[in-house]
Amino acid sequence: MTVSFRVFGVAQPQGSARAFMAGGRPVITSSNKNLGDWRRLVADCAQKYARMHEGPLWVQLEFVMPAPKSLPKKRRGRYVEKRPDIDKLQRACLDALTGVMWHDDAQVADIWARKVYESDDDAPGVLVRLGEMPL
Repeated sequence: MTVSFRVFGVAQPQGSARAFMAGGRPVITSSNKNLGDWRRLVADCAQKYARMHEGPLWVQLEFVMPAPKSLPKKRRGRYVEKRPDIDKLQRACLDALTGVMWHDDAQVADIWARKVYESDDDAPGVLVRLGEMPL
């Protein structure tokens, strides 16, 4: 079974975790203040298709990033070579889908991702496709 859905919004990278002690207890925070909202949005959009998949999975992620105003029209819809890093965008999505689509993102055995600038036909966000791999 293959699942496909879109999440509209500006994709946020996972960022680096920071740990410190507060009141004798460890506290872990993310360096990206917008990460929580993005992960909730991804998880909420996935709820319509929620099913705890078992076994190995494949995942495809197509990130559509906002185009800066200075970007020439001919570059819209083309690949992005600027920040944020694609691996950090992937991590944020995979973590958001843990507990919604799979038990652990370690189940993802095959992943494909790309990031492109928005175009007239595509608004910022991410297109998520996933499915079970044959055993």
